[in-house]
Amino acid sequence: MSSPSHRWPDRHAVRVAAFLLVIVVGLGYGPVPAAAAVPLPAIAVLPGPQRTTLVVDLGASSEPVRSKTAQITIDGVRKEAPLTPVVAKDLAVAFVIDTSDAGAPALPAWLSAAARFILEAPAGTRAAVVADTSPPVLISPPQRGPTATVRALSDVRAGGRRRTSEALTLANAQFPTIPTGHRVVMVYTSAADAGGESAAALSARFNRAGTILIVVSSADGSPYWPDAARSTGGFLAPVGTPVVIPALDQVTTTLRGRYLVQFPTPPALPVRASVRIDTGKLVLTGDVVIPPAGGSGQALRPATGLRVLVALAAVAGCLLVLVVALLLIRRRRRARSAGAPASEVVRGRAAIPGPAGQGRAVVPEPRPSRPPSALP
Repeated sequence: MSSPSHRWPDRHAVRVAAFLLVIVVGLGYGPVPAAAAVPLPAIAVLPGPQRTTLVVDLGASSEPVRSKTAQITIDGVRKEAPLTPVVAKDLAVAFVIDTSDAGAPALPAWLSAAARFILEAPAGTRAAVVADTSPPVLISPPQRGPTATVRALSDVRAGGRRRTSEALTLANAQFPTIPTGHRVVMVYTSAADAGGESAAALSARFNRAGTILIVVSSADGSPYWPDAARSTGGFLAPVGTPVVIPALDQVTTTLRGRYLVQFPTPPALPVRASVRIDTGKLVLTGDVVIPPAGGSGQALRPATGLRVLVALAAVAGCLLVLVVALLLIRRRRRARSAGAPASEVVRGRAAIPGPAGQGRAVVPEPRPSRPPSALP
């Protein structure tokens, strides 16, 4: 058993580590908040001359979002901004269906997925259907309610060649009076791209129009559609081959997690804004850069205070690891100095050669004495 003097250095090291941890947290971040904030998944910034719209993802909240407002801080001034879901009564969806000969195998799945989406959408949702063929055709004009849209989808047949970029342009022009962020173009396609238009160009014109682009595609591994949809607040929903309908249902779940934060566009741009949303159980915070008119905003990032807290936590973890390593080294040294087992002593003793090594003393044999020599 170790003596109290041996245990004291361990307790002392732990106290020193705790003291250092308190100092680091206190100097770097101040008082620890009662409810720690988590990063706000930033989707996109849809700038406008009068109002700016942020598309954020609150799908991480396990319960319905009860808050109706978000906090926006610009140049140190905090304001309240309306917080509304994308999937609401004023939602407008333009479907673009790949009806080409090349996409014929997946066409029944695309038509079924679009029909299910509009049937499950909120009452009053407006919809239009565009066929991606040569040339693109508006097979169902904008109208409220699912009945006419489902009827038009049931009559679609495959034929022709894809002209996806033109079909997207036609779909994006269907709801000019719908507010920014509530216009959605949903593409169902087997194509790996829009056919000639770059992903950056497609994304920029949808961002300027304030239209969210969502793509459901069986083209696996293509980076085109994720790049095109990201800055619009949309996403790619990849599906396998053959297309599985339950996988398509995830589009509704993901889109229901998208919310809009809208506020007056600041007079001086670009400018950095901090966003804070309290969902009831989670507090989400992030920073975003609002670009000038015609630019594209940067994705939201975790708030500065949260980044500092994460860095301090990493420093504190390194300190604790260092203290534990010192404790282990100290204990090993004490174990060696306290005495080794007998077997180790035997192995470590010096070898004694000859009979002495067997435990016998060596006594020299007596020599015979010579008689004294005669005197002369």
